[in-house]
Amino acid sequence: MRSGTHTFLQTTRVHFGADALEKLEEEARSYDRAFVITGRSLNEKTGLIRRVEALLGGRHAGTFAGIGQHTPGGEVEEAAAEAEAAAADLLVSVGGGSVIDGTKAVARQLGYPTQVAIPTTLSGAEWANRAGVTDESAGRKRGFVDPKTVPRVVVLDPEATVYTPEKLWLSTGIRALDHAVEGWLYGGDHPVTDVTGLEGARRLMEYLPLSRRDPEDLDVRLELQLASWLAYFGPMNTPMGLSHELGRRIGATYRVPHGITSCITLAPSLEVARRRIPEGRWRDLSDALGEDPPRRVASLVEELGLPGSLREVGVPEEDLEAIAGEYGDEAGEALAILKAAY
Repeated sequence: MRSGTHTFLQTTRVHFGADALEKLEEEARSYDRAFVITGRSLNEKTGLIRRVEALLGGRHAGTFAGIGQHTPGGEVEEAAAEAEAAAADLLVSVGGGSVIDGTKAVARQLGYPTQVAIPTTLSGAEWANRAGVTDESAGRKRGFVDPKTVPRVVVLDPEATVYTPEKLWLSTGIRALDHAVEGWLYGGDHPVTDVTGLEGARRLMEYLPLSRRDPEDLDVRLELQLASWLAYFGPMNTPMGLSHELGRRIGATYRVPHGITSCITLAPSLEVARRRIPEGRWRDLSDALGEDPPRRVASLVEELGLPGSLREVGVPEEDLEAIAGEYGDEAGEALAILKAAY
């Protein structure tokens, strides 16, 4: 007889689909001072942030548009100082995983004001109880785990994603696939996330190529947003494996976006892991992906026109042993993955 525990996080509402962004006005009514956190490109090159500010109306107390890739710690400090000076009681994050993680870190510093997340990529940071902030002096990402930083409200509006560069959009889809696959392999037998993880993986395999063929199709974009949610439906109940762990290290040190690190590490991680995964679980994953998992992931990355090797993103071959050496008992597997990924 199975037994276990499922831990729920504090997400209370998810608005999704056409005009979901309009729900922001309703969500902000109970607050006095709403502070927007985003990145430079969305702020300067699109009308999305002005639309968000307009929906907040008189409650809009300021915007910080300076969170960059991998969430630099100095930028988090600046955002926190500005949000505190604005007396913010609501934080609204608009952007990808770096912006959403940065807003979590700001919330932690300010005593956990309510958050609304409006993701523009498929990275899934809005669902997770962990965040990564880069220590710029060390070139390393320092993570924290804090369930109180999870946004209470998430808005999945496909129109908010049309400004996302194609490479970023598609590669964060592979990041979402990484969540689904590693959660399935390492989360153990679970009555909920087993179902959501495999379904998320199946949908990502189906819709990512369609989105590349027709980037303007909002229905496909919404399907991918929902697939990313399914892929990471229970973050506290689905531990990740070496694809994610190596991705964090490579991403922060060599300035490689996490979507791209998953493109590079997921397939070889699966090849190394296959010998210790129960046969039934491996077979179910193969059924969801439509083929032998490492081969199918690699072919999808190629089909999407994304980088598939460490060489392509400038990681020096002579650094591989040092990187792997940081993983203790898993150093041998880590090195095998890195060599295969090179």
